[in-house]
Amino acid sequence: MNYIDQLLNDVKWFNKHKELKTSSNGEDFNMFRICGVDHYENTHSAILAEILNPKGTHNFGVKFLEAFIKTLKRSDLIEDGFEFNLQNVSVITENASVFGRLDILIRNSQSQALLLENKIYAGDQHDQLLRYQNFGKREFGDQFKLIYLTLQGHESSNTDKEVVDYIQVSYSEIILVWLDRCIEIAVRSPIVRETLIQYSNHIKSLTNNTTAYTMSQELIDKLSKLEILEAAYTISSNMNEVRNNIVNTVLLPQLNEIATELNIILNNTEGRYVDKAWAGFNFSIPEYKHYNVFMEFGKIGLEKLIIGFAPKNDDSDTFAFIHLKQVVGGGNNRCAFQKFPIHPNWHADAMKAILTGEMKTIIKDKIQNLLEITKEIEGI
Repeated sequence: MNYIDQLLNDVKWFNKHKELKTSSNGEDFNMFRICGVDHYENTHSAILAEILNPKGTHNFGVKFLEAFIKTLKRSDLIEDGFEFNLQNVSVITENASVFGRLDILIRNSQSQALLLENKIYAGDQHDQLLRYQNFGKREFGDQFKLIYLTLQGHESSNTDKEVVDYIQVSYSEIILVWLDRCIEIAVRSPIVRETLIQYSNHIKSLTNNTTAYTMSQELIDKLSKLEILEAAYTISSNMNEVRNNIVNTVLLPQLNEIATELNIILNNTEGRYVDKAWAGFNFSIPEYKHYNVFMEFGKIGLEKLIIGFAPKNDDSDTFAFIHLKQVVGGGNNRCAFQKFPIHPNWHADAMKAILTGEMKTIIKDKIQNLLEITKEIEGI
């Protein structure tokens, strides 16, 4: 077996194994990701504050906060001698003062505090940590810790650690370790436990700690070996040809079938679709005198697909255009269109959908919908 055959078999095994692993551990399903909780620091701060709050709705009292402090100690980020009293603790988000707006303030009745500044992707403001340190000194003397939380635990970009005493905490390690401990604590409370698991998995996704990412790195390491590299490049250099071949030999016959089934006409033949600007597909509708249904990629490489109506030619009557654009839901000064609902970028998943027939169903349903919502428009 040559290296290309070996590599293809290895990658096939890898994809199958990764799919089984991610489906079995449930990583693909995550409500935090579905709801868009990615780079919004305020949302992450609200989630962390609720977990840390002894009065939080999780009903585990001080246990999660206590686990957080212990995690920092075991990671040598704060000294063992620092004792934070867990009585009468309050947790405040977006704590505003003349020194700025601190993301999370955890304080107790003994004038002790944890000051937490949360950074996902946003940069530091001018003298931000210095201002928060000054706030801590004024309010709590030397009984506070300033925590700088980032995805990977990096240093502040504009703060001198000789001037500001702050603790670098990472989502990728410290927060994940702490969440694991919280999950253990909440083992007998299914809703709290599963929510913590979901949030932990979401953090893993943001910090490239998922099973899929780990396995992808293993594949990258394999492809980086001398004896495999040439085979990898050979396969990679032919992928556009593979995609173009799938479009010409599989998709176009499917589009012809759609045209026959819907009593419309496909105006496309085989060609160079992958590396052509404004590549796409066009259907004539016998009942429509001035407009065709079109699908068009806004970017070379079969990316940013739209679908809608375009004039048949430059002489087409566009009297109905304003109404058509309103019904379709968008467009420009010539065409009425909308984003393609599923697989707007045609890479591996879209190619698989073509080969399985899923793409044919999606396209047919979309065209039928467009014809249905525009059939009462006069002059189209």
